[in-house]
Amino acid sequence: MSLRTHSRFHRLVGRIALTAGLSGFATPTLRWPFLLLDAQFTRRARPLVIAGPDGIEAKLANLMEALFEHSSRTRQRFDLSVVALAPGQIRTFGEINVTPYPVVHGESGGPFLAYRVEAEGRTITYSADTEWTETLIPAARGADLFIAEAYYYDKVVKNHLSLTTLEAHLPKIGARRLILTHMSEDMLGRLGSLSYATAEDGMVVEL
Repeated sequence: MSLRTHSRFHRLVGRIALTAGLSGFATPTLRWPFLLLDAQFTRRARPLVIAGPDGIEAKLANLMEALFEHSSRTRQRFDLSVVALAPGQIRTFGEINVTPYPVVHGESGGPFLAYRVEAEGRTITYSADTEWTETLIPAARGADLFIAEAYYYDKVVKNHLSLTTLEAHLPKIGARRLILTHMSEDMLGRLGSLSYATAEDGMVVEL
């Protein structure tokens, strides 16, 4: 998923007062301080929930301090809740149900989670960065939209997922739509021949 796509996602969840750590404590986490600063300077009044893997509260505070000294002690103009999610346990935020599932992306920066998000009768699953793991089956089973990593076409490497590996498990998953993301040059060079939709900057998906 591109930076712009992530940004649009954050603007969307901002309207429903929830944003999730989309994998572990890697690239998406680096955007949270800027999300908080934007909310502060635009005088946000509605509550905001940031939810993610265990340890999120301490790591968010450390990151805030690393980027903007003393910012973690700044009192927000809005109610801010930082919530640690436990794998396999459904958490409800307003009318949104979020279920995290553990995925495999090495040890540095973890734990890493995929997310199953249910709202308004629709289900969206995001695999996050991961090699194949059986937890992706319940995470994305029957989802209206499965956003999945496909880093390589058929090359199998640690911590990342290939399209051919993913395809072998799609019948078990049974998602209605699939969008591929986090693609290497190997995959980007095949865009014209792929049978699946691929994420791109500014992409809007209607469900």
